[in-house]
Amino acid sequence: MTKLLKDMTVGAFSLLKGLAVTMKYCLRHSVTMQYPTQKMPMAERYRGLVDLIPEKCITCYQCVKTCPTACLAITHKEVDKKKTLDTFKYNMELCCFCGLCAQVCPTSAIIMNKIYEISVYDRKKFDIDLLNREKYAQWANPTVK
Repeated sequence: MTKLLKDMTVGAFSLLKGLAVTMKYCLRHSVTMQYPTQKMPMAERYRGLVDLIPEKCITCYQCVKTCPTACLAITHKEVDKKKTLDTFKYNMELCCFCGLCAQVCPTSAIIMNKIYEISVYDRKKFDIDLLNREKYAQWANPTVK
């Protein structure tokens, strides 16, 4: 009889202990984000996709030389003995998001943006022309369907 009483007391105590933990977390505010509609801000040092500010680019080819995966390609044209960008291609499929291109750029023309939702059905969409102003429009403001 004493063993039964002791087991019931221990069981009731462990039940109350578990309920106390449950109530402690039940009364707190929710930490869950409603993902498609609410998004957490990315950290300041997050490295997303490569982005370009064309006005700052001096066509020095340092980004192309330092890229370990060769995902950047530049062509230029000379106008009045001055180099100007003709094309600036970025193959996102090859990119390892190391950020070396942004670090080595002397004019800070290359930046790593904060876009992280990157999915497509066609691989050809991974070849991006960085001179196009609407290059990341499909990923910048995704909609929930």
